[in-house]
Amino acid sequence: MEKTFSKILSLKERDAFRDRVLEERLQTILPGLMEEHGTEMWITFGREYNEDPVISTFFPSAVDSSRRLTVFIFCKNEQGEIERFVLHSNPAFQPFYKNVWEKSTETQWGCAARIIKERAPAEIAVNMGELHAASDGLTVNMLNNLKKALGEENHNFVSSEPLLVDWLQTRSELELTAYPHICELAREIGQEALSNRVIHPGITTTKEVVDWIRQKVMDLGLETSFYPTVDVQRQGAGEDRLENTAILPGDIVHLDFGIHYLGLATDTQQLAYVLKNGESTVPQSLSAAFEKALRFEDIVTSCFETGRSGNQIFSGSMKAAEGQDIEAMLYSHPLGVHCHGAGPLIGLYDKQAEIPGRGDLLLRDNTCYALEFNIRMHIPEWNQDVPIYLEEPILFHKGKVHYMAKQQKEFYLIR
Repeated sequence: MEKTFSKILSLKERDAFRDRVLEERLQTILPGLMEEHGTEMWITFGREYNEDPVISTFFPSAVDSSRRLTVFIFCKNEQGEIERFVLHSNPAFQPFYKNVWEKSTETQWGCAARIIKERAPAEIAVNMGELHAASDGLTVNMLNNLKKALGEENHNFVSSEPLLVDWLQTRSELELTAYPHICELAREIGQEALSNRVIHPGITTTKEVVDWIRQKVMDLGLETSFYPTVDVQRQGAGEDRLENTAILPGDIVHLDFGIHYLGLATDTQQLAYVLKNGESTVPQSLSAAFEKALRFEDIVTSCFETGRSGNQIFSGSMKAAEGQDIEAMLYSHPLGVHCHGAGPLIGLYDKQAEIPGRGDLLLRDNTCYALEFNIRMHIPEWNQDVPIYLEEPILFHKGKVHYMAKQQKEFYLIR
């Protein structure tokens, strides 16, 4: 019997939701962030087939690319209100932005220069930055074209990165309502993949599970947020995770998987245990290792406090884990428009230390993360250390951490 997943919206419903979110974000999030960062004017340029990474967050549902050239200008007027201009003739922009481009008398570059001269901002924020790829979308050619259109006048161009990062990582009320549904949908698909509906021990390979997930996501009208991976840990294989192998009784099956839906990405890791003949439950030592992983989750979430940096969360978590004799690695990252989103890093898999720059960013309210980590514990039956890899989507809201999907608290069982 085909499994029924959580409700998935029709294309028409998705478009309506996307437009509601865009309107809400432009009206409630953008003005506050521009005020907070002291930004008088923010300009974003997009060229067809060379899109700025952030520009899609400004598109309504009826627009899917910059179509030659699109320019967005956000600027503060004399009343302190944020005006939103688009330099493009597509009428789909009109409910959200005012088109100020006089197409018959000026180019888009000339129009941008005219608005800058009329408004005369002390600084012009443009998308160039060092910390995040998503905040470095301005090309040399586009900046040169703008300067050429401005002529001999000198203007102070500054990086929009602080503003842009907060724009990308801050979720609106509508997004906060929808995101748990998206994360739970991804979890349901993952749990289905790690079940006897998909896996026949001794026959099914890890690659076949990956193929099933990708096909299922496509059949549901969704997209994966990255290429899924499925691997196993096996007695006698040490800490190596085995790929391209048949899944056998006694294996721990590990899935790393996410979807992109309604403009938001998920990233989760789930675990299953394949029962051996005669077993009805997971060996006690493996259950104890899973419990230790859950204790580390509690340690990390207890370190989330408004105003703390990613580095402070990392160091506080690792110090507390050491005090509880938990051997752990922590490498959590923001979630949002992108799977590895903009915002504070909390460790890296290949660098278990404080991360200069991105790790120094401060935790903000209404932001989401992939709580990603592993712990290691010696398993006597296996005569080896076994790592437990987990990853859960979490929301930081009003000073507290909330799980955005059903938290996995024990191994799924495959018989």
